[in-house]
Amino acid sequence: MAKIFIEQPLKETRISAGEKVAFLKQPGAYPFEVSQVEAKETHMSWVFLADGFAYKLKKPVKYRFLDFSILEARFRDCRDEVRLNRRLAKNIYLGIIPLTVDEKGTMTLEGKGTIIDWLVKMKRLPEENMLDYVIRHHIVNKTMVQPAAILLTEFYKGAQSADTKPGLYREKLKGEVHAVYRELVNPMFQLPIAMIELLTAGLLHFLNDHASMFDKRVTDGKIIEAHGDLRPEHICIAQEPAIIDCLEFNRDLRILDTAEELSFLAMECDILGNFLVGDLFLDTYASFTSDHIPSSLILFYKIKRACLRTFLVIRHILEPMYKEDPKWLAKANGYLQLAAQYHKKLIA
Repeated sequence: MAKIFIEQPLKETRISAGEKVAFLKQPGAYPFEVSQVEAKETHMSWVFLADGFAYKLKKPVKYRFLDFSILEARFRDCRDEVRLNRRLAKNIYLGIIPLTVDEKGTMTLEGKGTIIDWLVKMKRLPEENMLDYVIRHHIVNKTMVQPAAILLTEFYKGAQSADTKPGLYREKLKGEVHAVYRELVNPMFQLPIAMIELLTAGLLHFLNDHASMFDKRVTDGKIIEAHGDLRPEHICIAQEPAIIDCLEFNRDLRILDTAEELSFLAMECDILGNFLVGDLFLDTYASFTSDHIPSSLILFYKIKRACLRTFLVIRHILEPMYKEDPKWLAKANGYLQLAAQYHKKLIA
């Protein structure tokens, strides 16, 4: 990535996030001819699809796990997003772009004036080349998926092992299980408490009963700095595959067992109705690394991740813009039901 020279301190302005979004929705905002702009809002950002490019603007939000409320933090995160995502999508992430305002109050992308925000600039990936799309449209096959599976496996093979110890790793997993449980039993979510307690107890018992299995994952060097958010919608299965949108804002959340990350992807494919694609990624990984992950460990990680996804989905109802939409409760219950299916297989 080219060096960025900042001629002034990064500082906040009185231009609101809404004004920035309104500007970036206009085709004339971009330094090239644009036929139309499609804007997509996510939990933490706005993405503007401008013909062949995508621009991501971080929201000035503050949560327990991140703080984008100041410009300097958003700048650092944009920089980290480009750096980290080039590990698996080196030709997609083009750099970070300043949004500026001049003395007359006119905003410009890549212009002169006071920097009021930063955007990540990417090549736009065709929707029909994304793994979730081909799964939903029942057109996925091994030939399509294999290159992306090999890309991911080679990334894992080249990654350094994380600096952790077996006992600490197991305690970290226990802490994560307990933390998700505390969130899911919030009465506001109206989730089935008995099921949540059953799943949590099952995870904790498995951790205790199979301590040596988890310890071996650590001593074998399988805990690495991974992608962190390996979902089908982040995997492009074009001729030149790419895996985008890693979890960039917290390194600790990227420190994962390769088995957990692959199991998470498999679980997300399962929830879409395809129970074969996840196995293809796992089989490719095993054949290239000789790391044959026990099926019970895969089920453990699938349950753990399905419970986490339940929380990440259901928490939408705490926000005014989402709370009236019934789809979040339905999706959350879908993940819990899937976790229950895995649990039955694990104890069978």
